[in-house]
Amino acid sequence: MTLDDMKILLAGRLGQRSDIDNMIYSEIRAAQRVLEKTPPYPWFLERGLQLEWDHEAALPDDFIEMFDDIIYLIKATADTEYLNPSVRVYGSHLEYVEIYPGVKGLPKNFIIFENGIFFYPVLDRSYTFVFRYYRRDAVLTGPASENLWSTKGEDLLIAEAGWHVARNIRDNAAATMFGQDRAEARRRMAQETTSRLESRRRAVIAAGEDAMLSIHTEAGRQ
Repeated sequence: MTLDDMKILLAGRLGQRSDIDNMIYSEIRAAQRVLEKTPPYPWFLERGLQLEWDHEAALPDDFIEMFDDIIYLIKATADTEYLNPSVRVYGSHLEYVEIYPGVKGLPKNFIIFENGIFFYPVLDRSYTFVFRYYRRDAVLTGPASENLWSTKGEDLLIAEAGWHVARNIRDNAAATMFGQDRAEARRRMAQETTSRLESRRRAVIAAGEDAMLSIHTEAGRQ
């Protein structure tokens, strides 16, 4: 759905109001900002990224939070060969991290502070990392604009925005309706996100079982 599609739908649910278009546009954009500050985050905000970092590591501009608190070090940036297996670097808190004064090398932990990632031990060279995180989506601009929220999570975005609009215009009945819609949309989104994660985990487990079966089969032939 476009921004204008959602505005028309909301105006209709509020009794075909035509005098609050600008308020609806503003509340749809505000609803997105609210939802991107309210975990659990929906599946479509997950993003995988590969970056090269040396002693300084800046977070992506659209960063909300890490997906699973693991960063995978896959190779030294200058190398052509990838590490097998990759090195897992685990997220932690500063009070639990061993500082390793004066030591540089492969990192064991990282912490996130403000807009940066800090590795411990400190990196001794530039490395290539991959990780997953939740991101902020592009902002809806003009009436014909679309983004991930408007195409994959429009029911939740509309319900969230509608609840705020109804409160603004003191329509208690509409606020109750949108509040119920919002709760139901959140439940459906959480259920879909969980289902997708479970499906992915089952695929990983199945891949591991297939690999083990192949190993045992080859051993039996020998």
